[in-house]
Amino acid sequence: MTTKILVLNPNPNELDKVLEKANVQNSKNGPFEATILVGDVIPKDKDLPTTQLKQSTYFGQGYNGISDKIVESEFGLVDIQNELIYVKPPFSVIKLISGTTMLILSGPLTRESINEISKIKVNIDLLFTYKWPKAIAELETISQVSDELVDLVVQQIKPKYHFAVGTENGVFLELEPFKWSNNEFTRFISLGQEGSGGKWFYAFNLIKDEDIEELKFIENPFTMKKRKLTDDSKQAITKKPKVVSPSECFFCVGNPKTETHLIVSVGKHSYLTVAKGPLTRSNQDLSFSGHGIIIPIQHISNITEEHEDIRQEINKFQSTIYQSFVKQKPFLSLIFFEINRFNNIHHNIQFLPIHESQLKKFQNSLNLKAKINNEKFKRNQSLEFKEFDNEDDPELLKFKNLDYIKFTIYSKNGVKIYITKLFKDKSFDLQFPRRVLCHLLNLPDRLKWENCQQPKYKEMSDCEEFKKFYKDYEFT
Repeated sequence: MTTKILVLNPNPNELDKVLEKANVQNSKNGPFEATILVGDVIPKDKDLPTTQLKQSTYFGQGYNGISDKIVESEFGLVDIQNELIYVKPPFSVIKLISGTTMLILSGPLTRESINEISKIKVNIDLLFTYKWPKAIAELETISQVSDELVDLVVQQIKPKYHFAVGTENGVFLELEPFKWSNNEFTRFISLGQEGSGGKWFYAFNLIKDEDIEELKFIENPFTMKKRKLTDDSKQAITKKPKVVSPSECFFCVGNPKTETHLIVSVGKHSYLTVAKGPLTRSNQDLSFSGHGIIIPIQHISNITEEHEDIRQEINKFQSTIYQSFVKQKPFLSLIFFEINRFNNIHHNIQFLPIHESQLKKFQNSLNLKAKINNEKFKRNQSLEFKEFDNEDDPELLKFKNLDYIKFTIYSKNGVKIYITKLFKDKSFDLQFPRRVLCHLLNLPDRLKWENCQQPKYKEMSDCEEFKKFYKDYEFT
């Protein structure tokens, strides 16, 4: 008997809509023997859904608690309504009609739960957890999605499929299967939350034992030796940053360690500063480095539609900075670049001046570095840049609520924008924008800002020179 399963990571604010989609999928591509909802399905303060389901649907407690509308029961499974079944903490083992066995963890995982799981005598086909195993998180260099206790569960039961979400918004990842020493195998899939941009649903047939030999396996993340990274592999891997509070954030003006001698101008929502470790340096054409940063005052990781006031002020900084160059250094263009993504520590937009004569080489440098990224570093985000020459282009505006890398060029020929979407399930090279500009300017030795730091007196001089340069367009 073929077992068909549907797994969804719903947005709790749109749960009824997601359940309606599940019914449609069950009619079109089912019937599914079971649907499993992962992540924070009905957290605290949320109402119960009203959609009548057409298939058995299970869910557990996420990391944001469970709705007080759910009436507790002495049993491990609670019928919320017809076909909607809540798995009480800490877990339940569910055997389907086909014989397929599921282990659904509910709520925070504890060592006491692991001791109980170790007593399970049946083989587990499907495992559902909130967090990733640390072994896989380290493989993908995403630290905050993991819990070491999940590793113990996976190593104990060796499920055929392991589903997780990692964070409240979810992170999509699908690994090739890996084998254990007894020839059992596990396939790991993490889902993004519906509406997050990452894949949030997964429908599949369980692999039959006779089909195992046809699979392509990767090295087991739980048993692989930790290899020392080469310089190239270090370049290719992006580590997601730890959570940093405003009092610790380098870009937050409330941090007592903020280097205020770098600040050029402070607006209502953002401020302008010279870059520490600038890519470009002062020269006969410009009395300061010209490499600057525009930074939101609010401690935010990325800018979306809800931050429209911040974006408008940043745009004003960009246009007035360029106007000051047009007036005083008309032979220089400006390139602004930013990485807008949900897990930045603190969003920022950097810029630097380049000669008009160098501008024609930009697209070649961008294409070359994107090609190297896509072909040499397979674990990296694949970068496919789109080009726009109108900031109000409807296609460009679709990127507003997405994660992206963006270059904006201001020159005598107008504005040119190059942008690529970033997916939340893939790592990428955080140095990519600076890598492109180092190639463009033939400054390979200035890739790392740490190696380009200047004495404090030089930083103060650059800041004062920038203030003089910008004073006629200062709007704050």
